[in-house]
Amino acid sequence: MSINMDWVERILEKSCDQTLTKSEVLQSLFHMIEINENTLNQIQTNNMDFGPELEELKQTEIKDLNFHLKYYRSLVNYINSIPESKIIEK
Repeated sequence: MSINMDWVERILEKSCDQTLTKSEVLQSLFHMIEINENTLNQIQTNNMDFGPELEELKQTEIKDLNFHLKYYRSLVNYINSIPESKIIEK
């Protein structure tokens, strides 16, 4: 989880310093998509039997990751749909 927190801290620091550009926001979202896809893949390919309680937790985690992936992808689509002329540049 350190990777996620480092990313958040860098974005927060950057946002305090200046407005993020469209490409920076998209790059950050692509990074989060990649992290979530990698985590999802690791969970789904793990064939260890953890018992029914942990299997339920595993399925919940898979659902959460899928939700986040859909959310990040929808944000990418939305941001990409905004014309450059509508974005305020500093």
